[in-house]
Amino acid sequence: MTPCRAAGAIALATLLLTGAAQAQSCPGGFSDGFRLKGHVKTPATFKLADLKKLPSSRVTVTYFSGSAGLVTKTYVGVPLIDLLNAAEVKTNPSQRNDILRKYVSVRATDCYESVIAVADLLPNFGAQQVLIAYQTEDGDALDKSEGMARLIVAGDKQGGRLVSNVKAVLVRSSDSDD
Repeated sequence: MTPCRAAGAIALATLLLTGAAQAQSCPGGFSDGFRLKGHVKTPATFKLADLKKLPSSRVTVTYFSGSAGLVTKTYVGVPLIDLLNAAEVKTNPSQRNDILRKYVSVRATDCYESVIAVADLLPNFGAQQVLIAYQTEDGDALDKSEGMARLIVAGDKQGGRLVSNVKAVLVRSSDSDD
């Protein structure tokens, strides 16, 4: 085999193996819990029973879904800011307004991901209502396609930031690579 062909074969094998590894780590499907971690003092794992013990809020959202058209639905869940406050987002006291550098990445079992700035959740900045929903307005569990928990972003016109089957809530900082 020529050196060019060998390099091409290695590149193809690497690409195939990388794709297989990604497919294995992002199989999709129902999530029965999620982990809150990253730049927090107290990482935590949440199951349905854990969320139901926390104070909840109700929000009605109307958004456009490419597959279903205009959707209006009411969800019950825990405000994301409450989960972040309980976990205590780490900030650097020597960095002015360090909290403004923080963001939350919410990831699904199929690796679908949405990002929200922590400042958008804070009452003295955006005060945006964002829930980790676990049931509908009538007390029913979310349907299987939504998982045990679903990120709900009130006020969005499109449903793109609504993440179903939440498996991870990751607090990050824009000044780091982790």
